[in-house]
Amino acid sequence: MNRPVVSAAFVACALLVMNGCGSSSSSETRADGSAQSSGDAAACGDPSLAAVDPTALIDDMEAPDSATAMGAARGGGWWAGGDDPSKAAGASITPDGVVSAEKIPGGRCGSVYANHVTGQGFGTWAIMNVSFGWGSVDGGEGAQLPYDASFRTGITFWARVGDTSSADVSVKISDKYSNDAGGICDKSVASGSTSCYDHFGAPLTKLSTTWQQYKVPFRGLSQEGFGIPRDSLDTSSLYDVEFMLPRGTTFDLWVDDISFY
Repeated sequence: MNRPVVSAAFVACALLVMNGCGSSSSSETRADGSAQSSGDAAACGDPSLAAVDPTALIDDMEAPDSATAMGAARGGGWWAGGDDPSKAAGASITPDGVVSAEKIPGGRCGSVYANHVTGQGFGTWAIMNVSFGWGSVDGGEGAQLPYDASFRTGITFWARVGDTSSADVSVKISDKYSNDAGGICDKSVASGSTSCYDHFGAPLTKLSTTWQQYKVPFRGLSQEGFGIPRDSLDTSSLYDVEFMLPRGTTFDLWVDDISFY
């Protein structure tokens, strides 16, 4: 798997940082890492993004376990990992495999738990991802299952990094053309018109030690260009959301309250 590199040309329209960007309000970071707002409720989120439809929620991490709120009946869950550590001396990731939520130091606007991944030194790729389902198709082996989000506009979530972490994190969304579970791309091909893993995505702008709320419209994402080319994400067949972690350096990422909108 290659870690996608997204051009900066579309970043401004791809990601709207709800805490700050485009607003006169600002936020500060408390000692516990949570954000306090200067004069408004921005630190607790945009109320217009509250899920009227409960099926919009992917996970609030409050269980806390690896299964998502959305995936409880479909087998969806959280996972973290990277390329073989032997390929990069000293590479490590925690957790390595199934991800269960941790308590947020001091909490965050009523949220008690969030998903947290730390590590360093991976040469090719390292991710924390959330899948929309897992199961058998036509009696075959278990694999990720697709989710039809064609009636959604995008995803929203909260994120921050630790004091010693690189902020070079991207969010990627896979569909049937880029995820090998879709049966269309060829995971044995590193690059070319049949290659897997060229997901649509964008970098997380303004990621810092302060909690930020991100609103990610599907239409604002793009591919790197090493796989099956297409005009847009196939939102009728989404498989997972991937948080692509920095290569060759230290990462410490927290993610909370992820939902469609």
